Amino acid sequence: MNKSDKFYTYFKKNQGRNFINFLIKERDEQIKSCVSSVFADLFQDFMPSIENIPFSVIATNKYAQSLISVNSQLNILIVYKDIKGFDTKNILKALTTQLNKLDLKIKAKFLPLELINETFKDDFKAKSSVSFIRYICGSKAMYKLARDEINTLKTHNQADFIAKHTKSLLPFNQIPLLEQTPNLKSSYGGVDEIYALNCILSTLSCENQIRLSTLNLLDEKQISQFNLSLDFLLSLKSLLNLVNDDEIFSEKNIETITKLLQTKSTKSQDTNIRISQKILNSMRNLGLYARFVIAYLNRKNKAIYTFTQKRLSRTKCGLYAINDTLYAPLHKKPTTITTLLKQLNTLADINYKLDISAIFYIKNTKADENEQESKKEQIKRLFSKNNAFCLLEALCDASIMGSVIKPMENIAHLPKYDGYHTLSVDDHSIISVKFLENIKDKFIKNLYDELCLEGKIMLKLVTLMHDVGKGVSDSDHAVVGANIFRAYANRLELSQNAVNTGVTLIKYHTLMQDVANREDIYLERTIFGFISKLGDKKTLDLAYILSYCILNATDEALYTPYTAKLLRKLYDISRESFDDETLLDEATRRVKKETSIKRHDEFDKLEQNIKDKIFKISSNLLFVKHNPADIIAIAKKANEVTDTSVNISNTQNLSVKIISAKQINLASLLTVLADFDLAYMEIFKLFDEKFFIRLEFNKNVKNAEILNLKAKAIQSLKSDEILKISRPNITKDEITFELNHSNEYARLNINTRDQRGLMAYVMSVFSKADVKITSAKVQTIKNRTRNLFLIEKSDMLCYNSDKILNLLTSE
Repeated sequence: MNKSDKFYTYFKKNQGRNFINFLIKERDEQIKSCVSSVFADLFQDFMPSIENIPFSVIATNKYAQSLISVNSQLNILIVYKDIKGFDTKNILKALTTQLNKLDLKIKAKFLPLELINETFKDDFKAKSSVSFIRYICGSKAMYKLARDEINTLKTHNQADFIAKHTKSLLPFNQIPLLEQTPNLKSSYGGVDEIYALNCILSTLSCENQIRLSTLNLLDEKQISQFNLSLDFLLSLKSLLNLVNDDEIFSEKNIETITKLLQTKSTKSQDTNIRISQKILNSMRNLGLYARFVIAYLNRKNKAIYTFTQKRLSRTKCGLYAINDTLYAPLHKKPTTITTLLKQLNTLADINYKLDISAIFYIKNTKADENEQESKKEQIKRLFSKNNAFCLLEALCDASIMGSVIKPMENIAHLPKYDGYHTLSVDDHSIISVKFLENIKDKFIKNLYDELCLEGKIMLKLVTLMHDVGKGVSDSDHAVVGANIFRAYANRLELSQNAVNTGVTLIKYHTLMQDVANREDIYLERTIFGFISKLGDKKTLDLAYILSYCILNATDEALYTPYTAKLLRKLYDISRESFDDETLLDEATRRVKKETSIKRHDEFDKLEQNIKDKIFKISSNLLFVKHNPADIIAIAKKANEVTDTSVNISNTQNLSVKIISAKQINLASLLTVLADFDLAYMEIFKLFDEKFFIRLEFNKNVKNAEILNLKAKAIQSLKSDEILKISRPNITKDEITFELNHSNEYARLNINTRDQRGLMAYVMSVFSKADVKITSAKVQTIKNRTRNLFLIEKSDMLCYNSDKILNLLTSE
């Protein structure tokens, strides 16, 4: 069996648990076997006891600390005494040859016992490699002599040695952000940090063992959590070595890893999400524990503040605030979440840094199910602070954010592999709050400052919770998140207006940047589609602030001067457009219909390109007048049409539906059908320059004549003939022509008595003037015809407006 096959089998059988112990044992056995074969070959039948050979093989560096993975280099130290009775040089030469033949990355160092101190004492890297050693094989007596030498070595410049390793974990008042694609070796909470921790612990103890448990800093549960996190980190690192010869955890490896670890999905999370969250959580725990232990050990030997400083800087909650950094006494008794929130709320409203001791105090907080009412008030007080970010960040760093704010539980350490975000969802959300409290854009800052207290609390809560829908289900995370926010905000007893506004903001938290970056913001339908989702000017203000925060939290480089200018322009145009209530009402009704369409079963069956085309239809009236099933059917048919499609039905009355991809002679068709008495007509511009036209008549046709009538209809539509149609009687006061109805459209209304050939004549005038209709609705009731036309604005339309009116009126 191939060695890697053996490892794969182990992973599948044990889900990766204790793999490192298995790997260490495998590597040790290979080295032992190699050494045994060398001695057997050299001494043959006269092999002495191994204890009588002045020679010992010792694991050093990360191999000694069991911090290796499948592809790791194995550092070994071979300590010997050059005794005349043994041919030491020949033994070492034979051993070197055999070790090189092993399919392992072995880096062996041969060293006489008496040279250990001289070799290692002034070389930081080399001294680190032997700060912890482990016996593999050879003379145990020689190993003990080597260990004694190394223990003596540890006392040499011990403070400098510890300081250098401590430096890699500084500062203790700032927990690094963990990227969602971490390097398992060098990132925060990675193998390198545990190596530094072990080097310090083994050096301080002057013994060859790592004693986290004897420090009385961590309880049994925390030690267990540390060991489990480390075991998972190392197992996963080996898996990455096997799968992709890599040490960076990324999306491309997840599927293979989940299969090998046989991770099962939960009701709300698939296996990929669970694996990703588990590694990020493990690394956060390891990084936190390492810093806490080392900070304590450093301060035990050297106090960071005097008794007087402590007395003067002690806050009401028992923490110490020195130079805007919060510290906690080591043995400060853990409290409940509600009491913790009360304590934090007594602090001055400034942007604190939190020392690792304070983070660890927060981490030890206990749940309090019986204090929900008090907890609710304390949460609102926390969000009312001008500097809530530093405290929220501390809750996140201490991994208790989900216990304080329940909806945040699902996104703890949650990655989002979209090529856009670099941080986990919870870190991204926290950083968004930071940008809310530190707005640099003066205009946006003024919008925020003008909010009432409840408005600021609501917006801060929205900013924190805007992504809580991620990782919950396959549904749109914004919609899911909006529903979660509604339930939580109601529990906090925010006003119904604040709750509804917050729901809208989360539901559309990416809308403003999407519209600004992907659509033409100078198109009227774009603007009205945008503002109809937000509903009012105040929500627009809040959406603008939220977009600023989210963009900067994703990546400050995204908020370029160009992006800032684009968002501001969209904001300005949108605010002005709220004053046009008629078009806003149409757009709002369209948005509701679009939502219904998305939920329709037939919509799910459509190809993506047709789905996209439906929502690009410019006519709001189509969405207002037709139900979702009809709109979907029209779009499907229009997507297939390359010329002109005519459908004629003849149930209660004559009905004609036309979808055309080309210019048609509608005036000619209406003339052909004039005898059937037009009762209703609608025209809607679709997509790809196609139109939908529906004609309803008061009379019907004999079934035997339908085919003939259809042929005449198609012929007339394609006709180039300019018909002479009698001018109907339309007075000037029966026509309203608004050239500046909106930025994109002119509006023409005709309200007159019904006359034979009236609409055929109107269509002929439009054809002559090259009028392009976007939407039209013609309805005849009780001998009066009411006609509405939305017309695309152009320079030619403005130039010909008087001519069009003159042609339409009879006066």
